[in-house]
Amino acid sequence: MRNRLAKPTQTESGQAAVEFALVLPFVILAVSSLFVVAQVISDQLALWHGAYAGAYAASLEPDNAEAIQHAVVAETGISNVSVKTTRADPYITVSVSTTRSIPLFVFSWSVRAFTLNADVTIHIQDT
Repeated sequence: MRNRLAKPTQTESGQAAVEFALVLPFVILAVSSLFVVAQVISDQLALWHGAYAGAYAASLEPDNAEAIQHAVVAETGISNVSVKTTRADPYITVSVSTTRSIPLFVFSWSVRAFTLNADVTIHIQDT
């Protein structure tokens, strides 16, 4: 008769390795998804800050599109950003957008996934 606390038989020796091999791809997918989500949140925050910087530049010089674009690019650090201004005296709205892609590291591909947007409305300064 065999004791229940005895050493496991040979058929159970690789069970943990097999379970680990089955779960590992899902763990890697979950961790890489967290990194992608963190990057998207970081890009959205940068876009909001850039929209505010562009709106501030537009409040000082509402007709200087080059200065507004430069302020947005300098604040966000994103070069392929689209900037649009809408003027409704005494306010000006700066709309900023960029397209982001999700990198698939395993295959060296990237998927164009979504567009990030940010809008800021500010009062035009009297000069």
